[in-house]
Amino acid sequence: MLIRKSSVLVVLLMLFALTSISGAVTYTAANVKGSYSALVNAYSGAASEQAWLGILNFDGISAVSGYFTIIDSGNLFVGTISSGSTYSVSPNGSGSMTLNLTSNKGTQTGQIAFALNSVSASIAKSLQLLVINTSANDSHVHAGTANSINLSGAATAAKLKGTYSILLNWWTTDTQQGLVGTIKFDGVSKVTLSFTDQLAEQTATTGTDSGTYSVNSDGSGSISLTLSNGTTMQFDLVMNSIAGTSVAKGIQLLDVTNPSSSSVDTGTAVYE
Repeated sequence: MLIRKSSVLVVLLMLFALTSISGAVTYTAANVKGSYSALVNAYSGAASEQAWLGILNFDGISAVSGYFTIIDSGNLFVGTISSGSTYSVSPNGSGSMTLNLTSNKGTQTGQIAFALNSVSASIAKSLQLLVINTSANDSHVHAGTANSINLSGAATAAKLKGTYSILLNWWTTDTQQGLVGTIKFDGVSKVTLSFTDQLAEQTATTGTDSGTYSVNSDGSGSISLTLSNGTTMQFDLVMNSIAGTSVAKGIQLLDVTNPSSSSVDTGTAVYE
């Protein structure tokens, strides 16, 4: 009995489809494990703006811990992610967190939706974050990113060395501002910044700054810069994308110079 070629083709296509479906990638909480640097911007356009910078620690099962340094409507404080905070991951790579955030404002419970990015060696290298805000008294939209820190052992200033491209944005209801340039760390304590700054429709300005930096064992740290006009800027930072004994490939930054300002200044730096 002869078998028609078209019938054979249909059978092969069906088998291929079934194989593809059965081999589809599915995700679990085990794909989000370890420490991640996290930066969240909260913009309302009608009030003092907010920003969060911190570290999220995932156990690969269901528990999350960590902390955020938060600028909220002119106030600067640290919120600790306390016991009972959890996360879960759906097979399609989306997920959610329920965080108990304890600070000088007491303990508040919040929800964050997220999606996995760049899964390699079974671990997501980054997450995209959206805070689920149901408060009728808060018009802010909170969104940001978390990047795998990938530390093996304690961090030191030597993990932050070399030249990084830097981009800062001022989130404000007033005059908008942005800065782009390069920032160089010596691997010990010294830092220099060369930049172009754009303030609204004014002529862009260029400049160079210098200062010092320090690094904590968890990959967080701080920068103190002295500008050419004699003023200073203070930044909190968290490093990410560190492999083995090499340096951080990325940094997330929060300007803490003037927390009482109605605007916030945040950004990232990427290793050149």
